[in-house]
Amino acid sequence: MINHINNKKVLYKLIKYLIVFIILLLAYKYRAFLSNILSPFLISALLAYLLNPIVHFFQKKGLKRLNSVILVYTIFLSLVIFFGLFIIPKLFKDISVLVESIPIYAQQLKNLYKKFQDGYINSDLPQGLKDIIDDNMLLVQNMILSFLQNAADSIINFFSKAFNFIIVPVLTFYMLKDSEYFKNQLILILPKSKRNKVLQLFKDIDNVFGKYIRGQIFISSVVGVLTTIALVLIRVKYSLTLGIFASISNIIPYFGPIIGMIPTIVFAFLDSPTKALYAAGAYLLVQQIESGIITPKVIGESVGIHPIYVIMALLVGGKIFGVTGLIIAVPVAAVIKLCMRHFLKNII
Repeated sequence: MINHINNKKVLYKLIKYLIVFIILLLAYKYRAFLSNILSPFLISALLAYLLNPIVHFFQKKGLKRLNSVILVYTIFLSLVIFFGLFIIPKLFKDISVLVESIPIYAQQLKNLYKKFQDGYINSDLPQGLKDIIDDNMLLVQNMILSFLQNAADSIINFFSKAFNFIIVPVLTFYMLKDSEYFKNQLILILPKSKRNKVLQLFKDIDNVFGKYIRGQIFISSVVGVLTTIALVLIRVKYSLTLGIFASISNIIPYFGPIIGMIPTIVFAFLDSPTKALYAAGAYLLVQQIESGIITPKVIGESVGIHPIYVIMALLVGGKIFGVTGLIIAVPVAAVIKLCMRHFLKNII
């Protein structure tokens, strides 16, 4: 009788795991379709999650939950309106000019390549070395042209999709206002026997994930502002667009600053080599301020993942989800690490 009951429990668990596996498999297979449907909800949930600590701050000051949400929402929407009225039109103007100017920049790069090519062809270098330089320079030129075109297309696609999420502000408001309701609903779903352990896991994840994400948003915003100011002073074209690109790419550990620096140096170099040196120096100075002063104070060692695993997470995330995967790779890896730690702790 006892064996029969145990067998039923094992069978029940196997069926449960199989159902979960099938759901995950179907979700991955139809991820593009699900992404279109769930994107507004996921964005709203993320915004609500990021804004929730500010709501709690005002609640501690004596405001009711609804009034705190309205106050935070007013501040947030004011910032969105400010960007919509002053920043985004300038950004779109820069992008439009950039897209129209790509053929001109392509010709400039070809001319620079031709001058460089004439220089080493007429030199005393061995023919084999000349052929190697020739092949690599052509590869670099094609990479730069492809990067300029893809970057412009990606920025345009991002903002064109962003305007489709009209429902996001409404969803975010209700998620913030009724956060306790959603939290209680989630708790009720959890099995009673595992509830305390799962809630402790969620608490640890929130501590790491929340601190990292909010910290990265703050740090990247500072990097974007400082980079834009530096490029404006140096008189580099598309300084706002390049500053925003540097801000977004800075979220990616290790590789992000390099990705953000390439277009800055390219556009500065197309004006003059001297301007490119100033731009590179300014960019490196901003990165030193970010990595040496801001990041240690804001984030510190909150994620606690070895650099080898960070690089591995970036490679896997980038391969599966592209740019989005690169941005979320590190916090997701941190969450997986915490889940594994809790899982092993409960087993052992």
